Amino acid sequence: MKARIGLGVAACAVHCLGHPLGLSNISGEDVIMRDVAIIGGGSSGTHAAIRLKDHNQTVVVIERDGELGGHVRTYTANSGIRVNYGVSNFQNYSVVREFFSRFDIPLVQYVQPGDADVYVDFSTGQPVPNGTLPVPDFTAYLTEVAKYPYLGQSWELPDPVPEDLLLPFGDFVEKYNLQDVAFTIAQFAIGNGNVFEQTTIYVLKAVDYDYIQGIVYGQGVAPETYDTQSLFNKALVELGSDVLLSSTVYNASRSTAGIELVVKTPTGRKVVKAKKLLVTAPPLVDNLQPLGLDKKETDIFSKFQSHGLYTGLLNNTSLTPGARYYSADPNANATYDVPNLPDLQFIWATKDPDVYWAWYSSPTDVPEEKVKSDIIARFKDLAPGSNPEFIAYANDSPSTVGVSADEIRDGFYNDLLSLQGYKNTWYTGSTWVSDHSAELWNYTEYELLPKLM
Repeated sequence: MKARIGLGVAACAVHCLGHPLGLSNISGEDVIMRDVAIIGGGSSGTHAAIRLKDHNQTVVVIERDGELGGHVRTYTANSGIRVNYGVSNFQNYSVVREFFSRFDIPLVQYVQPGDADVYVDFSTGQPVPNGTLPVPDFTAYLTEVAKYPYLGQSWELPDPVPEDLLLPFGDFVEKYNLQDVAFTIAQFAIGNGNVFEQTTIYVLKAVDYDYIQGIVYGQGVAPETYDTQSLFNKALVELGSDVLLSSTVYNASRSTAGIELVVKTPTGRKVVKAKKLLVTAPPLVDNLQPLGLDKKETDIFSKFQSHGLYTGLLNNTSLTPGARYYSADPNANATYDVPNLPDLQFIWATKDPDVYWAWYSSPTDVPEEKVKSDIIARFKDLAPGSNPEFIAYANDSPSTVGVSADEIRDGFYNDLLSLQGYKNTWYTGSTWVSDHSAELWNYTEYELLPKLM
């Protein structure tokens, strides 16, 4: 799950200020003293904050948005039904069951809303002929994934990194005769750009063994109400004043002596002083610049690239009730009927029959205006004469932050992991572990907590 730091970088670098941050005139009531400061209140940041408090650590969470949850988003439709358009299900791990149970939220087996999958050429609005897409059998794919059990745990990779993991995923598909699942995996791995050009290791991390067991074989779980946001609303109540919502870090000092952050909040400037810092934001240089990155950090983070991912809810669609629409191009033989991106990739029915959930992805960032216009045009192609309207929209970029196969082969992730604990700063989030909350929470529980306490 991803978060961002606001980019309010101060005019002069940290080292040119008199007082560590030039803030000798800050009043005592605006100084927050904590054991751990957490930047980002998404899935991983919120879980870490609660678990640290459970271990008698004092925390403060700095979150740019007006609520906790990050990519967990739930919208209240006119019908009163709560509709997810972000994280909606979880692998059935003990950390998941325990975290929901802690807030008295019952879990049930996850069943995706809708009752029919429809494969359509979105460029024409015409259904794809029956038999165009093969029936997927994941047996061979799971056999290959099982060779790399470490992928769901972290980026600690063997040396040398297996060459199969460094292939373009399209080559991996051909090598292991996975053509029958290629189209489906491309849907599961949304956010990886043109997936068959993506390095295999990123696809296998996104669509790992536990993910397949959850989505394909019905082992995933969800809140009984399907209101995923409810977990984070309850966490916010418990954390109370230990959360700074609608707040951004715009300057920082980090060293072995501790952490100081200057934070812009709705009630004015605050200074956070902490022993340790946990960053859950995507580690892109522009995103982390307010932390005063040094050359070592910049050299590593500057190698990252990312993709674009955008979601939204629409009504007035005139689409078939309960249908899940997938974009398929019967002429795209080289990419197993998966259309080239950027484009709308699929549309899902939701718990509300009048609301549909659209997923748009791209190899690079796309302006909001183009994303929305493309989505509206595709909806109208599917239902001529309709007047679809956005009722919610989210930019989930940067998605799948990663590096080239050559960088992975040359030990990039060893360099990245060497930054854990550097300047009393630790990291978590999808770039460091996985894009799945269950695996992130596992990483926090067993890897990070002992180091942060």
